[in-house]
Amino acid sequence: MSAVQQELRPRREAWGQTAPRRERDVRDAERRAARRRLWNRVSFAVCCMVSFAAVWWVAAKGAEIYELNDYHAKLQSAIAAQQAVNANLQMQVSELEQPAHILNVAINKLHMVYKNPVMIPTQGNGE
Repeated sequence: MSAVQQELRPRREAWGQTAPRRERDVRDAERRAARRRLWNRVSFAVCCMVSFAAVWWVAAKGAEIYELNDYHAKLQSAIAAQQAVNANLQMQVSELEQPAHILNVAINKLHMVYKNPVMIPTQGNGE
């Protein structure tokens, strides 16, 4: 029996030494778990901030595009209105440039007298 007692003795001593090691391992595991939880929380917060910034950026660009489209539509309508005014003025100019209209204004409004045009005889050879 002494051999069995001698064998059990180192095991008991080893068991007594492993208890603080186990406690230390448990504390280390708890620290690692706490660090993981902290890392998870920090990474979640960073992901939330990055996501919020991305959504904010997309919304800002969308608002900018909407504003530019609205400005473009207003410019297009202003251009169309100006083209209509220009077409109307061009039509009035073409009407006022007609010789019949000029002659009518000169005779009726300005009381000018229309005379027959003067014919200048030319020589037979065209000089």
